[in-house]
Amino acid sequence: MAYRCLHEFLARLEEMGELHRVTVEVDPVLEIAEITDRMCKSAHGGKALLFERVKGSAFPVATNLFGSYRRVCEALDISELGQLSRLMEELLPLQPASSGQTIDDLHSLALSRFTPLLANNGDCQAVADYNPDLRKYPLLKSWPGDAGRFITLPLVFTRDPETGTQNCGMYRVRVFDENSAGMHWNPGSGGAGHYWKYQSRGERMPIAIAVGGDPVLIWSASLPLPETVDEMAFAGYLRNEPVSMVRCLTSGIMVPTNAEMVIEGYLDPGEARDEGKFGNHTGYYTTAGNVPVVHVTCITHRNGMIYPATVVGPPPMEDCYLAKATERLLVPLSRRQVPAIVDINLPMEGIFHGCAVVAIQKEHAGQARQVVQELWRTGWLRKAKLLIVVDADVPVNDLSLVGWKVVNNAEWPRDLIFADGRMGLDATGKLAEETDGIRRREIRKDEFISKLVKRKWREYGCA
Repeated sequence: MAYRCLHEFLARLEEMGELHRVTVEVDPVLEIAEITDRMCKSAHGGKALLFERVKGSAFPVATNLFGSYRRVCEALDISELGQLSRLMEELLPLQPASSGQTIDDLHSLALSRFTPLLANNGDCQAVADYNPDLRKYPLLKSWPGDAGRFITLPLVFTRDPETGTQNCGMYRVRVFDENSAGMHWNPGSGGAGHYWKYQSRGERMPIAIAVGGDPVLIWSASLPLPETVDEMAFAGYLRNEPVSMVRCLTSGIMVPTNAEMVIEGYLDPGEARDEGKFGNHTGYYTTAGNVPVVHVTCITHRNGMIYPATVVGPPPMEDCYLAKATERLLVPLSRRQVPAIVDINLPMEGIFHGCAVVAIQKEHAGQARQVVQELWRTGWLRKAKLLIVVDADVPVNDLSLVGWKVVNNAEWPRDLIFADGRMGLDATGKLAEETDGIRRREIRKDEFISKLVKRKWREYGCA
């Protein structure tokens, strides 16, 4: 069952014993982040947190909503993450990638059934402030070196000036003062593409930043989906129900009716300001740089608003669990791109696509190298800093076993692949033609004896 809003999700987490309420006053500058970080790094991701009294603001703050496998599955209404792979497979065209279709060609007919529905009004507009002051809201400063407060869990809505189609992405927002903020576009993202179109035309760009809503929407905004896919239609597909949207009060951009808060505004072409440093999910500060400036014209929010935020930093953090959900969703796209792929694991320490272990069904010499080069060529792993390729019988989540294969199967520099600051490693077992003609044989158990010992284990007195 799809959650209609963040409030419903929080109520469910409390029923599950997955929500902890902090009733004492806490500071949104560093203190909330420190509490959240300690909770994230406790056993199994700890609990979601609801800070009921936040210094300097009338609104409570929720963090660590997705900080465990259990909470991610509950948010996405699935029993285990593998269901996401099956949902994606249902959207892929029947023809193989070799037929000329690309991995961008998701089943448009299936998604069209979940085109967002336009409503006349929404809970997100219950309160409207045309003299907005961002400082009234409990925006977080997470790390001592951060340049200021950031909105860390935003759904940023933009519109193509040529086609009118919308894009939703998750890009961090640096608050400068009461009515201006910096928008950090990811290079190559849909929002950045829209911005450059407006700038080339010399036109002011409308923008809306929604916070909260159905947790499926929040996750969908973070997905590296093909440009042709509407994130809100995809969220509707995942929740099996179209997303309800409403037009902003100061522009034609549509936002989810059940968002907690919506920041409406615009960007003037060419205007930029230094964002300052930000403690990123890599565990390191980003370097300062100029970002486009959002001028806030209106802020709307629902009655009883709760402000959701995430704290990113050295893993494991909340975003690591969301990344594992994204991994399961996108593995079918990689299998379609490279049919030899059996499975993929993104270790939490790799910070999403920084590192990936890829298992393949190896059929010929040099195949691992070809797989690495193809994944770097296009798709969601094209920026991966390290790709490790192992054989199909290696469980990609068993990093100890993967490490053993790396040390024993790889020969330097023969099995290293370098390109543009990235490294690939062929840790597959080598065929005779890949070596000096002698194929190493891995130690294997005798199957009969192994089964015999397993059956008689208690008889040996070892149980």
